[in-house]
Amino acid sequence: MIALPLLGLILASLPPLPPSRWGYNGHRLICEIAWRELTPRAQSRVRDLLRGDPFSERFSESCIWADEVRRDSAYARYRTAHYLNVPPGAAAVDPAVHCANDYCVIEAIRDLVPGLADPTLSRARRRDALKFVAHFVSDLHQPLHVGRPGDQGGNGTRVVFLDEPTNLHVVWDASLLQQYLLDPWDAERLQRSITAVDRARWADLDPVTWANESYQIVERVVYRGVEGGVLDAAYGERARYIVEERVLQAAYRLGLLLNRAFD
Repeated sequence: MIALPLLGLILASLPPLPPSRWGYNGHRLICEIAWRELTPRAQSRVRDLLRGDPFSERFSESCIWADEVRRDSAYARYRTAHYLNVPPGAAAVDPAVHCANDYCVIEAIRDLVPGLADPTLSRARRRDALKFVAHFVSDLHQPLHVGRPGDQGGNGTRVVFLDEPTNLHVVWDASLLQQYLLDPWDAERLQRSITAVDRARWADLDPVTWANESYQIVERVVYRGVEGGVLDAAYGERARYIVEERVLQAAYRLGLLLNRAFD
């Protein structure tokens, strides 16, 4: 990221973008685990695409890039591709309805995956596709990236968590990860914790399935117990296991998706 003082002042004066990220550590952790799921051939293809990229010395670093370019006009198409909005009480996620007004994360993943190994595309285009796909798969597994219209993925719901005033999006995006030992460098242990049963249950690579999972978590868990504005210990305990499972699901599915694309 460019750290010029003038650029910092300009960026600080711009209006905030809609919710975008699993927190810095969330994306890195997911991609560290996913890297361990890749076949040697897929790892080689990823290395080839990222070679010489100043933003990405390793795969986990490349997974942050999509947030870094959200204000870059060259990637304006993807500004809304980190999330989608689904109103409470919907029967299920329907891209034809819920992605009608904005280019959403489901559409972006579907559009980008075929380009990962397309020999007719330039190496730069395929590298961008890789970095976007890795990021968007992670985003779609953060429940509040399938959030309620008007609440900006939980940013509009003020809460207190662990005695700190914050908002619901930050809790699910970063606070739970920081509190409950999901460290990017703990990826090897977490990857080993994925069982054969998990792999069978999580093998569906349809992003609509992933979106519906996030939506159901939002409906059944995320907003339960926030009415008073203070999230108690019971809320944190319920949420921690969901967050860990979503991280592992995202990592496993990203690895499987890249293996199929490159192998």
